[in-house]
Amino acid sequence: MTIIADQPQHSPVRTAAPPPTDGVAVVMPAYREEANVAATVQDFLSTLVREGVPHAVIVVDDGSDDRTGAVIDRLAAAHPGRVIAVHHDRNRGYGAAVRTGLETALRRTGFREILLTDADCQFRAGDLVRLRERKKEERADAVIGYRRRRADPWRRRLNAKVWTTLCKALLQVPGRDVDCAYKLIDRSLLQDLRLTGQAAAISPELLCRISGDGARIVEHPVEHYPREHGEQTGARLSVVVKSLVSLAVVYGHMVRDAQRLGWLRRLTAPRDPGAALITLAAVVASVVAYLYFADHGYLLAYPDANSHLLIARRVVESPTAGLAQLGGVWLPLPHLLTAPLATWEALYTSGFAGAAVSMAAYVVAVRGLFVHARSVGGHWAAGLTAAGLFALNPNVLYLQATAMTELLLFACAVVAVHHLHEWCTHGRLRDLTLASAAVLAASLTRYEGWILCAVTGLIVAFTALRRHRRYAHTEGSVVVFGFVAGAGILGWTAWNLAIFGDPLNWKSGEYADASLWVAQGEANVGSLPTSAATYGYAALHNLGIATAAIGIAGLVLYAVRNRVRSLAPYTMLVFAPFFLWALFSGERPLHVEEVMGGLYNVRFGLIMLIPAAVFAGYLVGVLVQRLPSRSGAAAGALALAAVAGATVAVGGPVVLDEAVQFRSSETAADDAAVAAWLRGHHDGGTTLMMSFENESVTFESQVPTGSLIYEGSYRIWEEALADPHAAGVEWIYMRAEPGSEDDVWQALWGTDLLEDHYDLVYDEDDRLVYRAEETA
Repeated sequence: MTIIADQPQHSPVRTAAPPPTDGVAVVMPAYREEANVAATVQDFLSTLVREGVPHAVIVVDDGSDDRTGAVIDRLAAAHPGRVIAVHHDRNRGYGAAVRTGLETALRRTGFREILLTDADCQFRAGDLVRLRERKKEERADAVIGYRRRRADPWRRRLNAKVWTTLCKALLQVPGRDVDCAYKLIDRSLLQDLRLTGQAAAISPELLCRISGDGARIVEHPVEHYPREHGEQTGARLSVVVKSLVSLAVVYGHMVRDAQRLGWLRRLTAPRDPGAALITLAAVVASVVAYLYFADHGYLLAYPDANSHLLIARRVVESPTAGLAQLGGVWLPLPHLLTAPLATWEALYTSGFAGAAVSMAAYVVAVRGLFVHARSVGGHWAAGLTAAGLFALNPNVLYLQATAMTELLLFACAVVAVHHLHEWCTHGRLRDLTLASAAVLAASLTRYEGWILCAVTGLIVAFTALRRHRRYAHTEGSVVVFGFVAGAGILGWTAWNLAIFGDPLNWKSGEYADASLWVAQGEANVGSLPTSAATYGYAALHNLGIATAAIGIAGLVLYAVRNRVRSLAPYTMLVFAPFFLWALFSGERPLHVEEVMGGLYNVRFGLIMLIPAAVFAGYLVGVLVQRLPSRSGAAAGALALAAVAGATVAVGGPVVLDEAVQFRSSETAADDAAVAAWLRGHHDGGTTLMMSFENESVTFESQVPTGSLIYEGSYRIWEEALADPHAAGVEWIYMRAEPGSEDDVWQALWGTDLLEDHYDLVYDEDDRLVYRAEETA
């Protein structure tokens, strides 16, 4: 049978066909295969006859300019009904030939199985028998062949590897060999299937389409043989470009049809357009702020940012790399999230490895505040106000561009409070579970998260008791919440016990004691008025007087109208008395210009922006609903006016002022000088350097962390301090500043070990660098 195809370029595969019967239709596109097609068809005909399998072979001549068309016409005449020859009037490409062949198989035969293969003699019919057996054994809807050993030149194999990787990344197609031309497919998967792919893109599109509805697809190896006649066209530049362009078009179609890429369709058509717009705006603001602060050289102004990057880097690269490098003082989640990015030298040295975590957290926090305040205030203008006050706050914008950990805590806290509020309001278990997970993350980020855990646990207990009036139900809610929320605290104490032998090492260990940061005679310690004034000024400098005033007004209004209907919005207010206690008891230092004449840890006041923004949003939401004209324009204008006025009142980022103030100090200048010298002279050799209070020198010198022996280098540190020469140390750095000499100076200064084997190569401002003497 000979057919002249007149198929539109993107026609669907239609199904006007006889009822399905047992058997197989073999579809072969062919282009310039006059030397191969006859042998390929005869192989399938003889094998299928021998196996007693009803069959038909459909060969599509894709406008060949050789004798391919004549050869398949002769085969069709010699085997009527068993060979169907189909002709394109011109060359339309591999994709069109596949579509024509599949449509012909469905319309002209009733066979239940369809094999898609090539006419180039590189596959054998014997593998079809094994594929049919595998399909029956696995009760599969399709069996995809993969070449056991591909008999092609290395360039073609390399192209295929890249193509398969690209297809799997974009379309998430099954199979390890996407373009293998040996696919046995049940006709039910192909009925009414619309395929548009051109050239090689037809294969991944076919796989993606048939696997989209839960079909069972398995793989099976097939043999592959060298091409003996003719020319392969798949590696031509024109075909490659056509395939790539078509793959992009297929990708767009899959997004449109939400098949295998539903997440992207939800992104382009979100269920919550308001939250999506806020998220997009937050992404833009985050990137712009990062570029601004990067251009001004402020990304690593905070010494603690250097320390966080160092910890993350040591997890993946140090003489004793591994999770033990997390230590036992700073909580682990920020460093675990940063560590994968810190493996890239450029991301580590630029600080972006840590900033990326803060930037992502910023976006989550902004979106979360919008959703939470909209829920609390009952209007989208409430959400816009809260999100805007937070997102445009200059202190937030700066910290989100650094490797500091505050933004990650803020994001976890916002998510926790929002879902806790939803649970308090609607009682959904899902919200309680999500709130507990967010609290868990917060408790592994900063120790403020431990306070959040305690307060949210009390709110859960109070709300459950008030709702159920029965202890049993209350206990169940508390257990569900506490089991997850408290796991981080228990895990961290267990970690400290396992690594340091003391579950409270995080508080009282050698590098954790409050006396390391709180100086004797600290004005806040023991003075409640001074502590209150200090924290009040810190909060005002971070929030601005306008945000604080609007937030307090909203808090009063919320308390009057809601009382205890939902306690969740009050949660973050607990941090004001917490920090007041921390200053009063000497657990944490905080300095402001008005009290101490300088800035230190002023960012502690920034956490109060979260409740201030929420209650400010609540106030705006109530006012909008009382406007005579409740139009969207009026609501938006009120929200934007509140945000603009309050943001302008903040002034500049006080947290950046603190960092710049430190960088302009004599200590920072001395550290920068020795770090610059090391960058220019260090040769990558093993280096002995204490990390504590030398973090800026360690990071800015760019001495490879893999060659650094420091106090966290398990066992190596003690050996190196005892005899650096025997330990193979080539460089020694020590800080000799009177009153704060580091452990290296105390162990080695003035000893024969130092004098006999090392030369002093840098001696400026109590920073000393020694290098091993060169041996003859």
